Amino acid sequence: MRYKFIESRRDKKNSSQRLNYQRAFVFLFLLSVFLLALCKVEDGDAWMHLSLGKVIWQLKGLPATEPYVYTALDRPFSYSAWLFGFIYYLSYLAFNIYGVILLKAITVTTAFYILLRDSLRPYKNYIISIIVMTIVVIMVRHRFVERPDTFMMVFLSFSIFSLNAYVYDNKKYIYALPFIHMLWANSHSSIILMFIPFGAFIAGGVLQGYMNRKLSSDFFPLSPSQIKTIIIIFIASFAASLINPFFISQYFYGTESLATSWIKQEVLEVQPPTWQTNKWPYLMTALIVLSFILNRKRFSFIHFFIGIPFIVLSFAAFRFVFILGIVSGPLLARNISAYLLECGMRNADNAPSKAVTRNALRVTCHDISRGGRGSYEIRNLKSEIVVAVWIILYTTLSLMQVKPFNTPRQAFDFGFGINYDSVPERALRYMDRNGITGRVFNEFWGGEYINWRDFPKRSVFVDPRWEIPCDLLEKMYFAVLDISILDELEERFGFESIMIRYPDIQSNPEIYSDVDVGISRHPYWALVYWDDRSLLYLKRGGRYDPIIQKDEYRFVRPASGIYSVISKLHDESYRGNIIREVRRNITETGSSKAYTFLGFIYNETGQYNDAIEAFSKVRHFPFPFLSRSSDAYNGIAHAYEKLGYPDEAIRYYKKSLSMEKDAETLYNIGELYQKNDKKTAKRYLEDALRLNPNLTSIYPPLIRIYQEFDMKDDVADKTKMYEKAKLIKMGEDYFINGIKAYKKGRYESAVKEYQTSIKSNPLNPAPYVNLGFIYIDINMFDKAYEYLKKAIDIDYGFADAHYGLALIYKARGDIDTAKKHWKEYLRIKPAGYYSRMAVREMESSQSTDIHPIVISYDN
Repeated sequence: MRYKFIESRRDKKNSSQRLNYQRAFVFLFLLSVFLLALCKVEDGDAWMHLSLGKVIWQLKGLPATEPYVYTALDRPFSYSAWLFGFIYYLSYLAFNIYGVILLKAITVTTAFYILLRDSLRPYKNYIISIIVMTIVVIMVRHRFVERPDTFMMVFLSFSIFSLNAYVYDNKKYIYALPFIHMLWANSHSSIILMFIPFGAFIAGGVLQGYMNRKLSSDFFPLSPSQIKTIIIIFIASFAASLINPFFISQYFYGTESLATSWIKQEVLEVQPPTWQTNKWPYLMTALIVLSFILNRKRFSFIHFFIGIPFIVLSFAAFRFVFILGIVSGPLLARNISAYLLECGMRNADNAPSKAVTRNALRVTCHDISRGGRGSYEIRNLKSEIVVAVWIILYTTLSLMQVKPFNTPRQAFDFGFGINYDSVPERALRYMDRNGITGRVFNEFWGGEYINWRDFPKRSVFVDPRWEIPCDLLEKMYFAVLDISILDELEERFGFESIMIRYPDIQSNPEIYSDVDVGISRHPYWALVYWDDRSLLYLKRGGRYDPIIQKDEYRFVRPASGIYSVISKLHDESYRGNIIREVRRNITETGSSKAYTFLGFIYNETGQYNDAIEAFSKVRHFPFPFLSRSSDAYNGIAHAYEKLGYPDEAIRYYKKSLSMEKDAETLYNIGELYQKNDKKTAKRYLEDALRLNPNLTSIYPPLIRIYQEFDMKDDVADKTKMYEKAKLIKMGEDYFINGIKAYKKGRYESAVKEYQTSIKSNPLNPAPYVNLGFIYIDINMFDKAYEYLKKAIDIDYGFADAHYGLALIYKARGDIDTAKKHWKEYLRIKPAGYYSRMAVREMESSQSTDIHPIVISYDN
């Protein structure tokens, strides 16, 4: 009796220790989630939701029409996340920006607490559950932002958790679902996802019962009364969800807003992920399928039916990838725990018979659900320590933004406050100082912050709700590049200031070396302010003329890129004016873009030490639209190379490579290694060649190295490639010159350049296409057809040639043939402005209007 008493006390002590370990693990995991969510506001949508919540608070209800966007003032007010915005604004009223960030962190932590609880049912394997949920945190952390998605995380996870709790443990959380789903319907249009858990439990439960009855299978059963209860709760939840300002249309708000072709093609987060852009859907799908295969003896149709729709959804758009993580975490943890339990029992019982194993698993499952002693646990303290260290290490490295633990394209600065690099705050302060008010022309970015900060002092053209008509979205997109479209919009809406981001010219910077981008060359708009994020233009001939006279940048054109400066530095007077304006910008804004400009100017003029000093002050930004650190590193490396410090040059070129892999940078490193390390030089030059076989500068040093190593076959091969690359390069130079001439309105020069490009490289379809479009522009359709047909003969898959031929057949009245070429264009290029125009043309009546010229940059 004494022995049994001592053993009982020892069991209680061990049980207590295990419970303490489990609580410590849970606390550590949730603390990690909370800290990872506790970061400064940087997501632009946060300001949209706060500003709309503010309006609802001020009006004590929803406005009847659009309150902010001046291009949509007559449209009915539409905001599916009104309750989310209202609650977030209340948190701001109570605790300022601290309340907003705390609310986000608490919401995310609550969601992962529910997910962890769900992943523990019914096997209570804390180690597996926390490991899996930590992986889910990594997968979904990019969504730890001030968006309704965080509320959806809670609502969706609780829906599945409460259904599991009812089925496994007969818990009554399920009766809260109608109220939860009413909140969900008023907080986010994702309420339509409510159907998936209910459908999975009802259909899966019926199927598992049928399999047990008819096929003597051993699926975990749902009783008829349980299925009946779930159906009743589902009906009540659906009815409760209709208690919202938009009634049944709330279910379709998300699909309707994403249905327009412009949004699907131009907004990154609604585009389908690929293996190159986001590997998580592929990896998580593979893990889910593998877990169901491993756990096939306890296969659950319920959880399989839950997982499949979210797998499909994750491949539909970037914005849905995180939802797969939310749903798949408990599925994976449950399947893995069940598999490990079966393996442990098989080992313990020396491979029992199939029938015994099934019965044992059923008994064990029920014992575990009641907290019995049959639960599978990893008792090895070393495993627990490893998991704890992993959580702490991941959290620390993520908060420090150490690669690869950082979140690409996001800063996630730990703490409270606002990441002002993500908003146009400095430009707005300039506008405040100079009394610049009224309507502002903007692109998607920034509008939500201007609404929050400055309305009604300033109003915006658009914000991220995409509430303006599609034709305006198209014109907004092209206005900064096409001055005629900008003039049309200005005349229609009467704005006197323009605040935009920098146009994307990185893919073809040499084209803009002596041609200013759209608005930069507009005679009626003056650039008065620029920093790393914003360009601010004011209209001439009005109330802002005194500001323009004082602050206009007359020489530097930051929108056109550094090449537009470098090409004119031979003019001493121009060079002095450029340097003066860039230094002024540094004094006023301290922008990294200005330091980059100054560094390149110093490098071009031989002031290498000054270049190093300027480039060293360039900041690293996680946002792709701000200054690129790789440019600064390349600039520093070039300066050190010229100063005779090859080791330092190599070091900075390698830093540039760590930011962005580039053939020119690889070539530069290979060149520097040539003197002392031929093998390493050969490796870098070969890497550069693989990346860009048309970069002619690679061939001479690489061929010399092959000759020194007596690699005769490689010498012969690369010599042939070199000759071909030289012809391609020559043709490319003429091609670019043709584009520049066209942009300056010199059509005859453009034609000559394209024709010379064809002589140098007759197998490149691009100059044929551009010649075709020039002839279309001047109504010489037969000549245009000749060149476009030649382009098709060279490369049938060259999309722009099909578009040009469609225009010709349309002008000739042959609509059927025109549609065939537009269909072929869409097959090759399903996204983009001209793909949308092709769709409209095929749907329109037989018009003979000709589109503005299409310039092909493909080469």
